Amino acid sequence: MIRGKTDWLHERLGTLVLWALLIAFESAGQIATKVGGDQLGQMDFNLKWLMAVAVNPGVWLAIACYIGAFFVWMLILRRSSLSLAFPLSSLVFVGVLLGSWLGLGEQISVLHWVGVAVIMGGIALLAEGEES
Repeated sequence: MIRGKTDWLHERLGTLVLWALLIAFESAGQIATKVGGDQLGQMDFNLKWLMAVAVNPGVWLAIACYIGAFFVWMLILRRSSLSLAFPLSSLVFVGVLLGSWLGLGEQISVLHWVGVAVIMGGIALLAEGEES
C-alpha cells in the first residue's frame, strides 16, 4: 500500500519537474530570441543579416531552448491529455512576462498583471476539473 502512494508521488513529482522544465525552456527561448534580435539591430533582411543570425549567441541559445522544450513537451504529452496539457502550457506566458520584467527590465503594466491573474485562475479551474 505504501508503494502505491510512493509511485503516485513519484509520478506527480516527475510531472511537476517536466512542467518546470517546459516553462523554463520556452521562456528562456523567447527571452533569448528577444536578446538576439536586439543584438542584430535594424538590419535589412538579406544575406548579411542571415550570416549575423547564424553566429548570434542569443539565436543559438533560443534554438537550444526550443529543442529542449520540444522533447520535454513530448514527455509531458505521454503523461497528460492534450486537452489539459495545451491550456496549461499558457504558463509560459507568465514565465515570459516574469523573465522580461526581471531579466530585461521591461515595465509591466497593471493590465498585464491582471492577465497573469486570469491565466492562473483559469489554470486553477482546469486543475480542479481534472479527474484523479
